[in-house]
Amino acid sequence: MRIWILNHYASPPDRPAGTRHYEFGRVLAAQGHDVTIFASSFSHFSRREERLIPGERMKVESVDGVRFVWIRTIPYARNDHRRVLNVMGYALGVVLAQPRLRRPDVVVGSSVHLPAVAAAWLISALRRAQFVFEVRDLWPRALIDIGALRERSAAARLLTAMEHFLYRRADMVISLLPHAADYIMSHGIPADKIAYIPNGVADFTPGIRSASGDAATLVQWIHDQRGAGRLVAGYLGSHGRVNGVDLLVEAARELRDRGAEKIAFIFIGEGTEKQRCQGLARDYHLANVVFWRPVPKDAVPAVLDALDVTLFSLHDSPTFKYGLSCNKLFDYLASGRPVVSACAVAGNPVSASGGGICAASESARGVADALAEMAALGDAGRRALGERGKKWVYQNHGATALAGRFLEALTRAQR
Repeated sequence: MRIWILNHYASPPDRPAGTRHYEFGRVLAAQGHDVTIFASSFSHFSRREERLIPGERMKVESVDGVRFVWIRTIPYARNDHRRVLNVMGYALGVVLAQPRLRRPDVVVGSSVHLPAVAAAWLISALRRAQFVFEVRDLWPRALIDIGALRERSAAARLLTAMEHFLYRRADMVISLLPHAADYIMSHGIPADKIAYIPNGVADFTPGIRSASGDAATLVQWIHDQRGAGRLVAGYLGSHGRVNGVDLLVEAARELRDRGAEKIAFIFIGEGTEKQRCQGLARDYHLANVVFWRPVPKDAVPAVLDALDVTLFSLHDSPTFKYGLSCNKLFDYLASGRPVVSACAVAGNPVSASGGGICAASESARGVADALAEMAALGDAGRRALGERGKKWVYQNHGATALAGRFLEALTRAQR
């Protein structure tokens, strides 16, 4: 099967970005399928152009049998009009680039944003291929629920109309959220056209690679902290409005005020809330908190292996009733490191696996209590929790099995 996937933020593991479609593509390419991923050459995480040299508008690159088509998009530094232009430029750039490739059998449009999905629908119509809508986030519902968009605004109404149009045109809908079927069915999609395919991890446990460059410096810092007798808790991922990094900073303050100075925090990543969270740590004079730049995805195993505990938090949102599928949680569990989680999602991967301690959502004191409990468990106790989570994630979220389900959904779209 010739499969095209439109995912604005897709990447192979040499950059700090999601690798879901690379992992699926690598498995399917090994089985003889032809997989092409259209992605932006400008990194949302580093805010830099990373794939194209000056003058290039696009480039085709093969990575482990997966064809990446890199599309030049407008750079941006924050969530302003330039990011909107970046999104629209990606959708237009893919439509203009795709005639150079052989006709696909199926075109997958993967949200977060709907213009990528709209471009996939248009291409499928132009090339007489099947159209699959992959839902990673429920736009615009998620934006409305976190307050980034007013429900009755013109933008919200436009996005809602676009969402409804694309659902109705899809030959198949894939959801990463376990309980989103009712929401999708409310747009007139029958249950037999909806498939739940979550994120996952590579089926083999990768050997811990030696980190290099900035990631090696980070790993050494963690080892130095542990050598000084501190338990090191780490967060890797976006520092956005919903991610709750500020809650974790508040937990660090709570522990400092209790006199628990043997717990260190490292926050790795970028996002719109990073500067504010750094400001909180400075205002609180938290010597046990450090912020770090993003690391490439292929350096994540080495960083996680160095930690004692991993951290996960989300600010409450009504959309969480549809479930959760965060890449970082699966990476955490696959590392064998226990997780301290604070979110309002029932049956989330941490509670389902038993691979950590779940604190009450929005509770800095709860996170502090959980970290104190982790410290009291000792190495052996933390290792037992981590191994439980690792076993569960490989049994339930292995990439080969998920890639098979992905292929099955695409095959159903052609019937």
